Amino acid sequence: MFRLTLDRHRLGTRLRTCLPEKVAVLLGLSVGICVPYFTLQRVGAFPLRTLPVTPLDRWIDFDPSWIGAYLSLALLVPIAPLLATRREQLVRYAKGLTLLCLPSFAVFLLFPVEGPRPDAAPGHALYRLLISWDGASNAFPSLHAGLAVFSLLFAYRVLVDDVGGRARAALGIVGSLWGTAILFSTLATKQHWAIDLAPGVLLACAAHALAWRRAARAVRPGEVLIFNP
Repeated sequence: MFRLTLDRHRLGTRLRTCLPEKVAVLLGLSVGICVPYFTLQRVGAFPLRTLPVTPLDRWIDFDPSWIGAYLSLALLVPIAPLLATRREQLVRYAKGLTLLCLPSFAVFLLFPVEGPRPDAAPGHALYRLLISWDGASNAFPSLHAGLAVFSLLFAYRVLVDDVGGRARAALGIVGSLWGTAILFSTLATKQHWAIDLAPGVLLACAAHALAWRRAARAVRPGEVLIFNP
């Protein structure tokens, strides 16, 4: 019980740290992603394209019951910046998110790709709600996949130095399972083609790496750092 209470206390302290900056980041996240994303779906400056159907697309049948996993991205994305404990981490988060989104938005505008989803899914109210406000374009690259991977990488980065080995392993497993479920859901709901995923994931990894370039890592207990002159 004491351990659980302590963990809750530490989590509460972490969430309250830099709270005004976190609120600003989350507001900027909402506007900076949602406004251009939905605007570009309605611009229609260039004709919509489709991508080749891969064996993976054929193997994964349309299953709207995966919509819950798909929409869980809306929970994952804001969790990441809330776990930060320093303003510098939030700056890196904003930088990485910008590096992920700007190339994606450019492709959405110049090379719009329509996803393979059906027009309706009888009996699935949540899926019908999704397709009522989210257009079928902006499929390539998969920003959904990119945001999931970027958020998980950031969350792991800001947590990894504050937890022990078993906790790090648990974080990696939980994050991998959640990320895998989100990626699979993009195909099961037919929001994306299989080809969409790899560019989105690669963009996320590149954005994360660039955002954390030259960042100093905290020293874990028992470690010795050797500095070369």
